[in-house]
Formats: sequence, C-alpha cells, structure tokens
Amino acid sequence: MKFHLLAVLAVLALAPSCKKHADAPPAATGSAAMAGSATDSTATGSAAAAGSATGSAATAGSATAPGADSAATGSAAAPDENADHVTVLAHHKNPKPTDPVRINFEKFKVVKASFDPKKIEGGTATIELDLASFHTASDERDNHLKSESYLDVGKFATATIDIANVKHKAGATYTADAKVTAHGTTKTYPVTFDVIDTKDDSIRIKGQHAFTRLDFGVGTDPAKNPEEQVGTDLTIEMVLTLKKT
Repeated sequence: MKFHLLAVLAVLALAPSCKKHADAPPAATGSAAMAGSATDSTATGSAAAAGSATGSAATAGSATAPGADSAATGSAAAPDENADHVTVLAHHKNPKPTDPVRINFEKFKVVKASFDPKKIEGGTATIELDLASFHTASDERDNHLKSESYLDVGKFATATIDIANVKHKAGATYTADAKVTAHGTTKTYPVTFDVIDTKDDSIRIKGQHAFTRLDFGVGTDPAKNPEEQVGTDLTIEMVLTLKKT
C-alpha cells in the first residue's frame, strides 16, 4: 500500500533546509511497499494488504527501520532493500542536486490484521506510524519539521493507515484502499502493491505511492506563497512484512 502520510514528512524535511540552512546532502532513492497487517510494519502510500511477519522486522510492537544517517558523509543512508523499511522522498520546488531529501521512519507497527496469506483479497489491516521517529541528514532540520510549524508531533504523534478492499490485479500485484489519518486530516487513496513472499501466516509486500503534502495541510502552497521552497509532491516507499493477527 502506498501511504501518503509519510510523504508529508518528507516534504517538510525540505522546508527548514530551504529557508534556514544549506541544502541537505544527496539522498538516495529506493523502493518500498506498504500494505495490510503485520507485526512490525507500517504502511503509507505504496501498498496495502494484510500479512504476517518474517524474521526481517517483525515484532508485534514497533520496528526499527534501517537507514540511519551516515556520520562519515552526513547524508541519509538508503535503507537495506532486504529489510523492512518506510521512507518518504521529497524535492525542492526548484530541483536541486541534493534532491531527493530522504526521510527514514524508524518506528511503525501493525496493530491488527485480518486476512488469509493464501488469498488476501478482502483482507483488512491497521498500521500505525510514529511521526516523531523519522530522521533525515540533519538533526536541526528534523527538529524544525517536528515543531508546531510543520508536523506538530507534540499534538499529532501518530499517523494511522486503514487498509481495505484488497483486490487481485495481476500476477503478484494487488490494489487496495488506504485510508490515511495524519495531522488532523483523513484521506483515502487507491494504492497498488506487490506480494514478494508468502508464508503460512504472513506475507511480505513492497510498493510506492505518490501524493501531495497539501492533502494533509502541511506547509504552504508554493503557487500562493513565493517564499515556499519545498515542493508539494511526495513519494512513500516501503517494504513490509505483515503477520496475521
């Protein structure tokens, strides 16, 4: 499932960098998927399904995603493609060589999931994302993004994704509806994801989804505010292991 709420954070990450700091170092891109239910995973824009956990990042509570900032280079590291992760990519209004800005989320979990790993059509799941657990290449930028001016994590600490209406599209590809609640706003998106592994009580999915931060009232519209340097379009990429609950 491709969940857009994460993307909101990515775009935000750019704002402080554009207005107060030097451009962030280059960020790597990657693919991810989000979907259904599981023990340590989160969904957001790319895929929605249900599932179970394989050993990669499943623990019924929260998962720690790879991709911590690199102390040596100062750039946000790309996540291990073989490990569960949730990342949002953002760009400046006027593209820069350092784009995209990578926002890696460390804590996400599937609070409930109902599906048959052998036939996931009709499955449902609810995923929660800790909005204060993200990091980019700059601690100063992270603190700015978490402030009341942007995500306001003190008031909106969690983003929730409810997955439903899962349907088979073709091969290992599925579609679903992802209802995302973040920053006091709820939006429903049609998402697509691929099932890359299936076990008796779990599935592993990957996908990505594009959306706009303006859907959740984050930041300002560059078309109306010439001083806004952050682009509106975001992409969330995920790989998740989902375990039936």
